[in-house]
Amino acid sequence: MIVIIFIGPVTYSEPFALGNSTLILSNATFDSINPEFSVSDNSIYAAWISNLNPQNSDVMFKKINKNAKIFTSVLDISNTSGISNILKLRNSEENVYITWEDKQPDKWKLLFAKSENNGNKFDNVTNLSNTTGNVHLHDLTSVGKNVFVLWAANENVSSTNKDIFFRKSQDEGNSFNDTLNLSNDIEDSLDPHMAINQNGSIIYMTWTECDTRHDDPICSIAFTSSLDIGNTFTTSKIVSNKTLPLEGYEGYSSFNGTVVNASSNAIFPHILENVTVQEGINSINPTVFTTPEGKRVYVLWEQSIFGKGDSEIFLTVSNDYGKSFNSTINISNTSGISRLAHGQLLGEDIYVTWSDTLNNSKTFDVMLRKIDSKNLAGNVINLSNNSGNSVSPYLLVSNNKIYVTWSDDTNNGSVLLWIGDTSGSPVMKKVVGNGQAEVYSNPVIFDTENKVWIAWTQYDNNNHKIVLLYQEKPL
Repeated sequence: MIVIIFIGPVTYSEPFALGNSTLILSNATFDSINPEFSVSDNSIYAAWISNLNPQNSDVMFKKINKNAKIFTSVLDISNTSGISNILKLRNSEENVYITWEDKQPDKWKLLFAKSENNGNKFDNVTNLSNTTGNVHLHDLTSVGKNVFVLWAANENVSSTNKDIFFRKSQDEGNSFNDTLNLSNDIEDSLDPHMAINQNGSIIYMTWTECDTRHDDPICSIAFTSSLDIGNTFTTSKIVSNKTLPLEGYEGYSSFNGTVVNASSNAIFPHILENVTVQEGINSINPTVFTTPEGKRVYVLWEQSIFGKGDSEIFLTVSNDYGKSFNSTINISNTSGISRLAHGQLLGEDIYVTWSDTLNNSKTFDVMLRKIDSKNLAGNVINLSNNSGNSVSPYLLVSNNKIYVTWSDDTNNGSVLLWIGDTSGSPVMKKVVGNGQAEVYSNPVIFDTENKVWIAWTQYDNNNHKIVLLYQEKPL
C-alpha cells in the first residue's frame, strides 16, 4: 500500500524579506522569460530570453557576486535579428558556455557562445547544427575541458522526422568534433537530456521516441550511453513501456519514519494494471541522473495509457552502467494526473517532486517522494495541500536539507518554499513571493556556500521580468 501524507492545513512562517535580498535581473523595458542559472566558486551566472520587439528576441546574460553585492550590466549574447529561444547555461572553471535555438531565415539553428574569463566577455557565436535541419530542443553539459551538446533536429531541412544529434569539444569549446546521429531511425526523436559522471568520461542520454505512423503518436523513452567521453555510443534501447509488475509497488519504507502522525489522512493508491506496449502506453518528459562514479543510472519520465487521460511518474534504475535496468517503479501511483516531475540524487537515493491531481481532483498539489538505494519507496508527502493549483515544482537537496519551491494560485498567486530534513526533522514553509505581481511562474532553486537562491518569472504591468531572491541557509 502507498500512503499519501497530507501536511496541513498549510501554515507558513514569516515571508522571505523582499527588500535588499531581491534582485530584478532583467531590463524592465523588455519582456523577459526562460531564465537559466549556473554557479561557480565566486559567481552566479544568469541568462534569459528578452523580447526586444515582436520580431526579435535575444539571449541576455548577467553575472552576480555570490554575496549579491556586485553584479555586471546585462550583456546581449545572441544579438541577432531573429528569434532566440530555449537556452542552456553551464560553467566549468573560468569558462561559461551558453547554447540556444535561433530562428534564422533558412531554419532554426543551435548556436553556441563561450566566455574564457568568468563571463566578462564572450567570443563569437558558433553554429553547432550546421549539418542538420531545424533544431527542436537541446541539452548542454560540461566538466573540465569537455563540453557536450545534444539536440533534436531534422536530418536536413526537407526531412520530416527528427533524430538526436551529438557534438563534443575537448578543448573548452574552441572546436567541436563532427556531428553524430544517435537515433538514426524512422521514428520521431525529441526532447533529449543527458547526465555525466564527475569527470565526464561517462555520458548517459535519454529522449522521447514517437511512432510517426499514427495520427496520435505513441511515444517511448529511449536510452543510450558512452563510456569513452562520447567517442562511441551503445545502440539506443527503450527503457519505458514495459509490463509493470504490481509487486514492485507494494513494499515501501516510510520517509525515514517521519512526518507521519495519527491524524494523517491516507489515500489508498490507484493501481495501474499490467499493460503492454500494444495497449497504448505513452511516455514523455524524460530526465536522467547518475552517481559521481557513473555506475548507477536513473531514468525518470511521465507515462499515461492512451485515451484514459491520467498519467503517472515512473522511474527505472541501472546498477551496471546502463547495460540493464531494474523493474519500473510507479512513483506517483494515483488515479489523477501526475506531471512536471523534478528529481535530484543524494548519494544513491533519489528524491522526486511533481504536481498531482490525486484522485481526479480539479486542482494540482505538489508531492514529494524518496526512492532509496535499494529501490524502496518512501511515503508520498503532499507538500502544498491547499485549495489552489500548485504547479512547476523544483527540488534542491543540499547539506541534508530538502528544499522544494513551486508556484501557487491559492492567494492571488505566489511562490512557495517547503524546507525539510533528510533525517526527518520538522518542516518549514515560507511564502517567497506574494501579491507583488499578477502571475508567478517556473521557480527554480539553487544554493551557494551559505545562501539559498530562488528565481522565477513574474508578470506585472504587461511585462515579464526575471527575479532572483536569496536568504541565508537555515541551520
